[in-house]
Amino acid sequence: MAQSLCRMEAFLLDLNRKILARTNNQELLIEFSQMQNDEERVIFALQRMIKYKMNLNYESLHKNSEKSIQLKAQGNKLFIGGWDYKAVVKYTESIAYATKSSEELALTYANRSAALFRIEKYQDCINDIDRALSLVYPDKLKIKLYERKGLCLTALGKPDAEASFKKALEWLDKMSLDEDKTKKLKIQLNKFISAPCVNVEIQAESAKYELPEFETPNSEVPCASDAVVIKYTPELGRHVVATRKIRPGEILAAEKPFAMFLMPENVYTHCSKCLQVSMAMTPCNYCVNAMYCSQACKEQAWEEYHEIECAIIGPLLMSGFNMLGLFSMRLAILATQKGKYLDKLKKQLEEIDNHKDPRTKGFSADGKLHSDQYGSIYSLVTNTQKRSAQDLLDRAFKAAYITYILSRESNIFGEKLMLDCDVLAKNAAATFVGGLILKHQQIIPSNVRVFSELRGVEDYENGAAAMPFYSLFNHSCDSSVTRSVQKDHIILYAMYPIEKGEQIYDNYGVHYALSERSKRQKKLLEQFYFKCNCEPCTNDWPVYNKIRSYQAQLLTQHVKNRLKQILRNHTRYIDLAYERKTDQDPNMLNNLLRMIEEVYELVKRPCVELNNVVETVKHYYALQGKRFDVPLKPYEK
Repeated sequence: MAQSLCRMEAFLLDLNRKILARTNNQELLIEFSQMQNDEERVIFALQRMIKYKMNLNYESLHKNSEKSIQLKAQGNKLFIGGWDYKAVVKYTESIAYATKSSEELALTYANRSAALFRIEKYQDCINDIDRALSLVYPDKLKIKLYERKGLCLTALGKPDAEASFKKALEWLDKMSLDEDKTKKLKIQLNKFISAPCVNVEIQAESAKYELPEFETPNSEVPCASDAVVIKYTPELGRHVVATRKIRPGEILAAEKPFAMFLMPENVYTHCSKCLQVSMAMTPCNYCVNAMYCSQACKEQAWEEYHEIECAIIGPLLMSGFNMLGLFSMRLAILATQKGKYLDKLKKQLEEIDNHKDPRTKGFSADGKLHSDQYGSIYSLVTNTQKRSAQDLLDRAFKAAYITYILSRESNIFGEKLMLDCDVLAKNAAATFVGGLILKHQQIIPSNVRVFSELRGVEDYENGAAAMPFYSLFNHSCDSSVTRSVQKDHIILYAMYPIEKGEQIYDNYGVHYALSERSKRQKKLLEQFYFKCNCEPCTNDWPVYNKIRSYQAQLLTQHVKNRLKQILRNHTRYIDLAYERKTDQDPNMLNNLLRMIEEVYELVKRPCVELNNVVETVKHYYALQGKRFDVPLKPYEK
């Protein structure tokens, strides 16, 4: 990856060198600054790319049997060493590179099934066995697969186990094995048939999360409760305010992202469509950059966007593009419905651009902010006027480069356009899409939130989600809400008591307890273009290890005694949360939320005990959401 990162950097460096050789860079920036919109900026970039004779050649990674075999061998080595989970990931990478319907693909599915069996992922193991048997799989090895499938079905308590063992016997009779080995195998299989039992525990199905239903839905935001409302002022922009008193733990919204994007480094552990952890993924039939947890996700991704992306992601990754560039393209593909919606979309976006009320900008014709409508994304803040000309120019060149590859490797513009950049700059469809890509490169840094999961005791970022409503919350270094990822929805919980009329704050990734004010302010100014005036910044609250206990605050002894009584069970709840035994106390969550409410009223913030209770509640919610329980220990034979 380091090599590919250098390629894009080299492209921009070479471009700047050529610009300086022919003109003053400041003159170019002044000329660029006169561009009125993102489409004009992309046209400018396309024209300059051909003017300065830039090298626009690109490479990609393709299905490769030799590489697939090498990766499978690495997986075999890990499996022999007992590192089953690591073997699964390596086998998955091998599957990505294997050619469609090949024997090599079948063999790798079978090998992965063996590793999945050892980590007791029985249904995943069965899925891989079925995939292997549906392809060209050697007859002499089928007995192993049918036996393994029978053991999985037995472990799951399924009645089909006997049929699988009988199928293994059929293949045994067709094989030319020595008499002793055949006899031993028959005895073993017949034993399974007569009394199928293995020394494993039956896997419990994970509980299905039910999305909250609000008694009184929000009249303007379908995904939200009526406890919140969108407001606007010139100073604060769009922001969210409480319509009534809100208690800790109250669910304020359950938003399904308009779009999600998996971080490229997670492609062999998570589904490229739903971002769920999967240990038995299937690959895209054509590229090596997308894996799916199910056929349904695979077909849905192809229908929505991957048909266009398939041949583009590889060249962009090889050219050094990160998630920002890739996600900006994804949003353009979705917005235009793979290029089929250009004229209608242009008209819709013109209406949004001309909309007079900044509060309702991007709302649909029914007067609501719908999370599944592109207009809700398009209307989000870009900070274009606050960006430097150089920043915008670099983004414009990247958007132009993406547009160039899109035109050559996809049919988003009706057909593949093998055009030079100066001709492409005159193609209305191409420049419109390029302008959208550039706009998204400005929207994403200021609005898109990470899509995370619990891994061990830490939150792990595995992708990004574009969520129109959550993007409207302003930042505080001590946010009043927390988010929990529940499959394809993100639930927003109140963490503190919030009074009617009070602004509700999210956090943009910098918490006062984790970093000093100067570092927080620097990051917020660089990425979001504002100076933070939240309470922790205004009063320069200390980082975690310097936060005082309530015992050190100027409180009466009566209040301190009361706080001690309120917090008496907190240590036990911490242990239950971090040992993942929260089900041992069904009242745990309600008791913790009551602690927050009562302590909040009695202490002066910041207070270390209040912080600790809040973090315990956050961990509780994380345990109910997406988790990645990685079996890193080697298999004990």
